[in-house]
Amino acid sequence: MKRITIFLLTIFFVGCINQNNERSRYNKEQIKSLHLDSAKIVTAESDSAIKVDLNPFLKKQAFNFGSLIEEVTLVSLETTDESLVDVIYKILVTESNIYIHDRYKGGGIIIFDNEGNFVRRISNGQGPGEISGLYDMDFDINKKELVAFQHSFFLFFSPSGQFLRKERLPFGFYNFLVLSDGYIFKTLDRQGNEHLEDLKDNTILITDKDFRLMSVGLSYPPSDVNYGGYSYLYRNNNNISITQRFVNTIHQYDDETNKIKIKYYLDFSRKQLPEKYLKGYRKEFFDAIKNNDYYYYLGQYIESQSHDVFYLCNNYIGLNTVIYRDNLSGNLEGGTNADLNFNEIPQIGFPVTSYGDFLISYFLPSKNDSLLINSSILSNKDKQKIKNVEEEDNPILAFFKLKNF
Repeated sequence: MKRITIFLLTIFFVGCINQNNERSRYNKEQIKSLHLDSAKIVTAESDSAIKVDLNPFLKKQAFNFGSLIEEVTLVSLETTDESLVDVIYKILVTESNIYIHDRYKGGGIIIFDNEGNFVRRISNGQGPGEISGLYDMDFDINKKELVAFQHSFFLFFSPSGQFLRKERLPFGFYNFLVLSDGYIFKTLDRQGNEHLEDLKDNTILITDKDFRLMSVGLSYPPSDVNYGGYSYLYRNNNNISITQRFVNTIHQYDDETNKIKIKYYLDFSRKQLPEKYLKGYRKEFFDAIKNNDYYYYLGQYIESQSHDVFYLCNNYIGLNTVIYRDNLSGNLEGGTNADLNFNEIPQIGFPVTSYGDFLISYFLPSKNDSLLINSSILSNKDKQKIKNVEEEDNPILAFFKLKNF
C-alpha cells in the first residue's frame, strides 16, 4: 500500500469591490427590472437537519481509501496544441460533453466530448462571443445551452461552444446555477449590491430567466475575513446544495417548492476556529490559523447520489482533511492521507466534482501509471488509455463509484 496526501481545491483571496463603482454600474431601468417589492424572503427550515460528527477526524490519520472504491472509469483528455489544459478550476459533465473552466488567460473554457475527444476552446478576448475573465459556468439542460459568467454578463453558447447571445446582469454575485425556470445566485459580501436596498444582506438570490428577483435568503455570516474558496453552489441531478464560508451548515434548495432547508450541520467543535478571529483583523485570522491547531470550513462540499464528501482546512498541521459519508448507513470514513494500492487504482486523492453516482477526480500522467497494467479494477480499454499517454499530456479524469460502508 502507498500513501498520498489530500489537498483542497485551489483556495484564493476574494477581492473587495469598490462600492461607488458598483453602485454606479446599474441604471434606473436595470433596478426597476428587478421588481424588488415583490421578492420574497425565504427562511431556512431546520427540522430535518442531520448532525455530522467530524470530531474523530481532527488529527493526522490515514484511511483505507482503496477499500472504498467499487468502480473506476478513466477519460483521457485529448492533447493537441489547441486543447492544452491549464490549472483546473471547475469540471462540468453533461450527457454529451465535458466542460473545463481552467486558468487559461485568466479564465477560459475548453470542451471535450464524453470520450475525451477535443471539441473546442472558446476564444478568449474582448470580441463578440469571446471570454474575458471567466468566473463561473453551468449548463441549462432544458435549453441545451452552456452559460458562462464573466463580470456583469452571461454569455450563452451551444453545447459545442458556438456563441448564441449575451445578456447583461443587474447585480453582482460569485457563483450561479441554472434552475428549471430561472437562476440561483450566491453572493459573498455586502458591497456592490446596495441597489437591492433592504434585500442586499442576503447571500442567495433567486430569479426568473429575465433576472427578475423572485426570492432571497441566507443572510451574511458574521465574518469580516475576506478569504474563501472557489464554489458555494453544488448540484447533483436535481439536488442543489448551498454552503457558506466559515459556516458549518450545508443547506439544500428545492427548486419546485422554493424552500431552503438545513441538510447537514457539521460538528468539529473540539478544534473549531473560535469565531472571534472571523470578526477581527485579517492579520489576527492568519496568525490564529498558522499558530494554532484549529480547523475551519470554507464550504467545499461534493455529493453523488449515494455519498457526500466534506473537506476541512487546517493550516497548522499543513494537511487538510477529507471525510466521506455513506448516505445509506450514515457511516463516515476519512482522514488526512488516503491509502491506496497504485497497482490497482490511479492517484486519485480526492474528488473535485460529481456526475450521477460517480465522484470525479483527475491526475496527471506519470511513468508510474505503468504499474496499473495488471489492475483488477480498470478495464482493458482504460489500461490502454494510460499506456498511450505521455507525461506532458493533459490530465486524465477518473470517474469513481464508492461502495456502501
